[in-house]
Amino acid sequence: MKNKKIFMIIMVCAMLLGCSKADKDADALREGTADKVITAMFTGPNEDLCNESAFEMIGEGIDEQTERGDGWEEIKQNWKDLVGGYFISEVFDTFVEMGPANQFLTEAYLREETMAVEEIELSQKEENTEVYLVHWTIGEEKRQDKIFFKYNSEGLIEEVKVL
Repeated sequence: MKNKKIFMIIMVCAMLLGCSKADKDADALREGTADKVITAMFTGPNEDLCNESAFEMIGEGIDEQTERGDGWEEIKQNWKDLVGGYFISEVFDTFVEMGPANQFLTEAYLREETMAVEEIELSQKEENTEVYLVHWTIGEEKRQDKIFFKYNSEGLIEEVKVL
């Protein structure tokens, strides 16, 4: 009977340690995912991820909103190759088409200035969400932005937004 109790205690401890390691592995994977996505969003100009093909023409003198340029599908594929595997597929399309994917890269492209990440800090963490404070530069200007990530139960990105 005593041996059974000791065995049970050892098994419970082993299970707890295993779960703890799995949680730490999942956390490390999510942080690596966020770092890669943030670095792609804030490093430029990057003609593979943002160029004139990414822009739709609209404004005075334009009768209808035009389609994106001929290279748009290639830009989308480049984003997909770089970070697409970290997203739920529908969310990835939104991230690239209408989300923050090109927001910062567009600014660097239009200003013709270099943009780079200086530091990425995890500033808030909950079960399925994280907020990162990104310290970055564009030209000589230093900036900070917060980026929100929401993950599903499989660790794939459900949402990315600039706060």
